[in-house]
Amino acid sequence: MNILSLGEKIKKLRKEKNMTLKELAGDRITAAQISHIERDKSHTSHELLEYLANKLDVSVDYLLETKEMQSKKLTDNLILQSEVLIKCNDLEKAEDQLNKAIKICDEYKVLDNYGTCNFLLADINLKKDKYSESVMSYEKALYCFIKNNDKEKIYKCYLNIGKIYIIEEFYKGAILQFEFAESVLNEIQVEDVDIYKDLYSKMAYCYIKLNDNEKSLDYINKMNEMDIKNNPEEELNVIMLKANNLLNMGKFEESKEYFKKALEILDKEKNKTELASIYLTISEVYKRIGRLDKVLEYSQRVYDIKKNDEDEYMMESLFKIIETYISNYEYDMAKRYCKIALASSIKNKNRLNEYKILKYYSDIHKAQNESIIAIEYLNKCINIIFELNDKNILADLYIRLGELYSDISKEKELEYYQKGVGIYKSLEII
Repeated sequence: MNILSLGEKIKKLRKEKNMTLKELAGDRITAAQISHIERDKSHTSHELLEYLANKLDVSVDYLLETKEMQSKKLTDNLILQSEVLIKCNDLEKAEDQLNKAIKICDEYKVLDNYGTCNFLLADINLKKDKYSESVMSYEKALYCFIKNNDKEKIYKCYLNIGKIYIIEEFYKGAILQFEFAESVLNEIQVEDVDIYKDLYSKMAYCYIKLNDNEKSLDYINKMNEMDIKNNPEEELNVIMLKANNLLNMGKFEESKEYFKKALEILDKEKNKTELASIYLTISEVYKRIGRLDKVLEYSQRVYDIKKNDEDEYMMESLFKIIETYISNYEYDMAKRYCKIALASSIKNKNRLNEYKILKYYSDIHKAQNESIIAIEYLNKCINIIFELNDKNILADLYIRLGELYSDISKEKELEYYQKGVGIYKSLEII
């Protein structure tokens, strides 16, 4: 669809019908007058428009559509196409369509659609992990929505920018965006409490990350004041946030009480994954207060309920069990669980987990003064991490390998220290 003036539309339709200027003019006007109209050089009366519309088999409304009206229709269509393409994950085509629409919106000053295009472009960049580009597009969209006073879209822009800042661990910036979002919600008096709860949970999370547990609890309490009792999942989220806050504040007994409440809800809901998450957090509480027996107890519970799923919760429980047995100098038990974990990692082709377990084996043999075997396992770790191209971990492994060679070969010790330090320097860590 091309954006045409009145004259351009008449000329295009005439040519499509293979009509001459004289044929279109008929007895109504002259061919010269039609030529003037087609070049937008002549004013056209409504009666004449009705005559031309009838001869060209179109509506008068079509002929009267301005370029601005056409550009709005065209960009509406491009936006709809883009939304479908985004849902189908065809991001490149969607981006092409949006860029076309943005050019049209910019040329014909279609402000609302210009904002929508930039909003969708921001969504695409977010899916591609291009956070700076995404924020830039959200800000362009925000400018348009503010000019049009579109409060709902203004809120979404602030919210999404805040989400990106969380990903980038820029928590102060995220809080500022969420505060703007909250002020918009208050202004338009949104009645959907779920929107507020979603926003407050994000603000509570940011304050946890900034070690401001009091502020975090304030937002959790705001959520708690809302009507959530009929929604076990929401109630559970609030209780978990509160429990984690109390844990971070060192209030272990109070934290445990909230975890118990969460368990009561989960027992009713029979949600294995949520239950596993709670048990892992409880085991972390006990780890912080030095109760390794309880760490084992709750980690074992996670393993028991998730061993058939072989997911990340099962693996995390195995890691905790192995670490605890190593801390207790129970190396045979640690090896037993290493074997289970390694088999699962190989089966599921998870190279990172495979590396973690091989490193546990190396740590165990190092603790048992079996340096040669520890070195063998560490070399296997290095091969995997080299394959995964994680230079930070690789540097650390070379340093550890150098330490293992300290009583075996000073030459090897120096070689691996130099490799590790060289990588750290390339990463500008030292």
